Amino acid sequence: MKNTYLLMLRCICLLIVVSMLGSCMKDIGNYDYKELNELVEVSNLPEEMQAQYGKKLEFVPIIKFSKDPDFDASKYEYEWTYIGPNGVGGTGLYVLSDTKDLDMLLTKVVAGTYTAYFAVTDKASGVKYKKSFKLKVVNEYNEGWIMMNEANGKARVDMLYLDAERNFKLVNDVLGSTGAGLSLEGKPVLAYTYSTGLLIGPDKISYGVYLGTDKYTTKVDPNTFKWTPTMGLAYEMYGDVPAGFYAERIQVRGSGSSAYMIGAGDAYYYDRTMQIYFSAPISYNNEDQKSFKVAPFVAASSSYGIFYDSTNRRFVKHSGTSSTMTVIPDPAIGERLFSFTTGMDLVYMRNVPYNGGEVFSILKEVNGSKKYLARFNPANNVQSYYAEIKGTDIDKAEFYAINPEFGYVFYSVGSKVYQYDMTYKTSKLMADYGSHKISYLDFYEFKATAKINAEGKRLMVGTYDATINNGTEGSLHIYTVPSLNGDLIEISTYSGFGRIKSLTYRER
Repeated sequence: MKNTYLLMLRCICLLIVVSMLGSCMKDIGNYDYKELNELVEVSNLPEEMQAQYGKKLEFVPIIKFSKDPDFDASKYEYEWTYIGPNGVGGTGLYVLSDTKDLDMLLTKVVAGTYTAYFAVTDKASGVKYKKSFKLKVVNEYNEGWIMMNEANGKARVDMLYLDAERNFKLVNDVLGSTGAGLSLEGKPVLAYTYSTGLLIGPDKISYGVYLGTDKYTTKVDPNTFKWTPTMGLAYEMYGDVPAGFYAERIQVRGSGSSAYMIGAGDAYYYDRTMQIYFSAPISYNNEDQKSFKVAPFVAASSSYGIFYDSTNRRFVKHSGTSSTMTVIPDPAIGERLFSFTTGMDLVYMRNVPYNGGEVFSILKEVNGSKKYLARFNPANNVQSYYAEIKGTDIDKAEFYAINPEFGYVFYSVGSKVYQYDMTYKTSKLMADYGSHKISYLDFYEFKATAKINAEGKRLMVGTYDATINNGTEGSLHIYTVPSLNGDLIEISTYSGFGRIKSLTYRER
């Protein structure tokens, strides 16, 4: 019985399968297949579309569909989108417009290069076609030199910006020109830029453009220069911020998003990757269990920060992500050129690539006029040079700069710039600006490798006509420094701004 039952069940299953196959065979040819109205092309859409922030963006694509030779625009829906930052470290897809033609004031997208899309949807079929392109948005003041100046006795930010033809153009009072909403108070102190990584606070800023006076330090939006009160430095510092606090110096460490800050004689450390924010000062020595004040200089390398303890007149080091500093120990007698506890005042210090990377420091006698050049390696503390600087009028020097390529010491006295050769212990007059005085002297430290290689060895000299005080008396001179004590080679000079106190380059 069991075998008979199984045989009948198999026969029934076979009949069902045959019946289904027959039904399928009979359905062939019963459907009416229609050819889709397909997108043939979108012309007049470049691979990279150029746009300027705050300006009109107008664009008319030419669209062709296979079943719509005259193209009836009402039969379709449109969408312009781009992939941009979401403010919390990721990205999102954002809509620019839902019209066929772009005709809009571009204020949604900050400067940068984005992957963008133009999409067309056939209303009849519901089929959506999408074409990608690059959207490059620039500001009118997208890249260039940002200068914290004294103008008419007040702090003012001017800018030499690169235009579309890659020529520098001057804009006086860039904060006013962009409607930033920030009115500077106090004397000019600082302009500095570096890639901070995403900062804490409501403004979601990942690139710091810092502007400072002796009243306060604040950031502005790196793409629009717009300002809100929550961009103030106090909003990225944990703990109690001293009243009237401002940054005397900010210095990036290495190529990552970490930096040092000096204010009110205290040193602070920031590291975005390790989520360390400016909080308690690091100018503290565990050995003494005492805090100390530092000079307003920091020689930063990739892993270290060299500071000068002005309280005890000695060099100190910050390593890694430590919350304190250590006193640099003196080398053995046979290797010692000077004591790291110098007993002198520090008047200048900087880390430069010369000789594989060295700290150049200029020290001055506390009760005398003599100045000394001390050099050492910031990683292993090996000392390489120590001697009195015997340059012309070195006792009257106001500004200093170290040539990163040849190790020449530049300094200025009044309207004159001198170059000091530490090997021959000789000085050479390199520039004399006559009735114009010097307000700024430096070899600018770029962050991008291409800029470092191309422009990081150039001497920058800021001068001003002392007989004028209307905010247009300033000039910036840029030179190449040749080897073998050769004369300076002038690359360019720009004029018409205030008296430069600090400058930074907005890199792209």
